[in-house]
Amino acid sequence: MKKIAVFVRIGLGLLLLGIGVADLLGIMPPMEYPEPANAFMAALLDTKYVMFIVSALKVVAGAALLVNRFIPLTLLVFFPITVNMVLFHTFLDFKGIIPAVAIAVLHVYLLFCNVASYRPLFEPKSIRAEG
Repeated sequence: MKKIAVFVRIGLGLLLLGIGVADLLGIMPPMEYPEPANAFMAALLDTKYVMFIVSALKVVAGAALLVNRFIPLTLLVFFPITVNMVLFHTFLDFKGIIPAVAIAVLHVYLLFCNVASYRPLFEPKSIRAEG
């Protein structure tokens, strides 16, 4: 089971790093989407920062997965992006859902491999004022 997790971690890391670097360098071919997905993507691209941040997070997450550092944190921080990829393709561009689902499956598998790291987050604790 650990060998599968290592393979999945490296595979997802390479995928995210490659896509992120290609996005940041502008070497990815422009994607064509049906309406209203095209309008949505155009709005994100017009902000000049949203897609840059997403691409930068892909690079950081991919690098972290490849060097095997901060894996639980990386998976947690990148999870909203994975969810949005799946939702975008589910509701706006269903024909492109396969890569998004593949990333989601790999991501969720790694989350479950690291479930022990997340258990303390679900313990009912209250914040106590000191002093």
